[in-house]
Amino acid sequence: MNISSNIASVTMGQLQSKLDTISNNVSNSETAGYKRRDVTFSDLLNQEYTNQPTEGNRLTPPGLRVGSGAKIAQTRLSNDPGIAMQTGRMLDFALTNGYHFFQVERNDNGGSETRLTREGAFFLTENPNNDQELVLANENGFYLLDNNGERMTVPYTFESLQMNSNGQLEAILQDGTTAAIGEIGLVEVEKPQLLEAAGNTDFLMPDGDNRMQPIAASDQLIQQGALEGSNVDMAKEMSDLMLTQRHYQLNARSLSIADEMAGLVNGIRR
Repeated sequence: MNISSNIASVTMGQLQSKLDTISNNVSNSETAGYKRRDVTFSDLLNQEYTNQPTEGNRLTPPGLRVGSGAKIAQTRLSNDPGIAMQTGRMLDFALTNGYHFFQVERNDNGGSETRLTREGAFFLTENPNNDQELVLANENGFYLLDNNGERMTVPYTFESLQMNSNGQLEAILQDGTTAAIGEIGLVEVEKPQLLEAAGNTDFLMPDGDNRMQPIAASDQLIQQGALEGSNVDMAKEMSDLMLTQRHYQLNARSLSIADEMAGLVNGIRR
């Protein structure tokens, strides 16, 4: 394969990865708590082609440097918070800071695992450890954790749930009394780019990395009765999609022309 064909084919493979990323952003534009990813490119390390001493008739200088295409330098997670959408539902919570995450516990036959998420839609389900209580969980069955890393349980006799200004959930019981449920556990991630995607809108912190810290919840950081929308800008995504498709077509055309030129050269040699 000649140099131009190699450059085009390498770049096309990387552009396809960007198209996949844009497609994933668009498909999750209505997913609560979803964070878009942005792709940046960089030139591959240039390769040096030195003219042979016998090529005295060539006009190009010795040590001619030729690029070898482009590659994805980074797929960056955007930390911009999405717009809070009012739902009026007591178990919907929206985070207002882009570096804050809920903690949820995944528990199955393979053991337990703590994940981070910004999707704040929770539900009440039976507590497997106590049939007199309910427990808060998301749609995947992962349990919401409090600031002590414990599951947040609710008495069966509750009428409603309210969050006070300190981020404490309180249950209003049928007899009119109030029972403390606990403070919603929030963590602040210093470098969200280190987070590893774990499916849906969940993330994991790499093993051995402690670049997150618990923070005190408050009604300034968490909005009850609202959900954080996706931070995907559809206008930007469609613009990036068209631009990337044009780059892909240009490289595909370059590859086709290089093949045609190689065919012409081979025909002349015969």
